[in-house]
Amino acid sequence: MELDLYNWAMVFLRAGAFLLVLPFFSASNFPVMMRVALSALIAVLLAPMLAPFPLVKPDFISLLGVMLQELSVGLLLGFVARMIFYAVDLAGSIISMQMGLNMATQFDPASSQTEQTASTMLFFLATVVMLTLDLHHWLLAGFVRTYAVLPMGGLHLSNALFENVVAQTGGVFMVALQISAPVIAVSFVVTLVFAVLSRAVPQMNVFGESMSVRIAGGLIVFGFTLQLTAQYVLNYLHRMPDDLLAVAQMLGAH
Repeated sequence: MELDLYNWAMVFLRAGAFLLVLPFFSASNFPVMMRVALSALIAVLLAPMLAPFPLVKPDFISLLGVMLQELSVGLLLGFVARMIFYAVDLAGSIISMQMGLNMATQFDPASSQTEQTASTMLFFLATVVMLTLDLHHWLLAGFVRTYAVLPMGGLHLSNALFENVVAQTGGVFMVALQISAPVIAVSFVVTLVFAVLSRAVPQMNVFGESMSVRIAGGLIVFGFTLQLTAQYVLNYLHRMPDDLLAVAQMLGAH
């Protein structure tokens, strides 16, 4: 009974830290008690299927060390699972900058902060894709699979883990550029055309006209590319369980 309690507590810590970072579940308007209850439920369902917690020295320092390990593992797995949401948020910032809408911000209830409109739209698009297609269940399934390669208290840091996390972080910028590339292209073409017009017709109000065209063209292209953005999110989330398992394998490697 004592070992079962240890199992439950360690799974609860890893699951709670994972949900603390995971999109939607980590939103400020998501009830904290609901997140705690969900973590406890995951621990109740998962703990009996795991091997008994190998507690060699049942003292406070040893327990505290393992608890910190499990919290760290959960936070890192949640960070990896949230990568695509960082990408769409960055893409929204780039799109707003290219259209000249940097000052157009609104309150985001998920983060309790003011965000640029394009970033908020893309974030909610990614969240809707995740929830409507039940991809959050994929993330939870990937989280459960991590115990097969990273048992409780088995955390080991390595250079391969560092390189993998850095590579995935770099991938955030690549995905953000891919999402915002059509709007960047439109902005570049509009700027180039009006630069030529300014030489041909000096008395023309190039700045005002180009800004209007950039906003109108950017909004049209942004609307037409939302389906492409949703496909990027879908593809990324589909491979997320494998990414979580790869990170867990690196954490568990000696």
